[in-house]
Amino acid sequence: MSTRMFSEDQLERLRSYPDIGRDDLIRYFTLTPADVAFVDPGRGRGPADRLGLAVQLATLPWLGFVPDQVSAAPPVAVARPAERPRRSGRA
Repeated sequence: MSTRMFSEDQLERLRSYPDIGRDDLIRYFTLTPADVAFVDPGRGRGPADRLGLAVQLATLPWLGFVPDQVSAAPPVAVARPAERPRRSGRA
C-alpha cells in the first residue's frame, strides 16, 4: 500500500515559486562576490547555465529548497542575479 506524504496543494507549492517581495528579492537575489565566483564562466558554463545556477543558488536560502520548475522563477528573481553585484554580502 502506497501512502502520500504531501497533498496536491503541498506538491504544487514545492514545484513552483511563490511571489517574492522587494525585501526578499534584494536580500536573497543579490549575488555576493563568492556567488559570482562560483558561477564563473571559466568553469565551462554558458550564459544560460550560469543564470540558472545563480537563480538556484539564491533560491535555496530563500525557500530552503529549489522548486522543480526553476524555469518558472519570477522574472524579477531572474533579472536580479543577472545584474552585476553591488555589495559585498547579503543583508
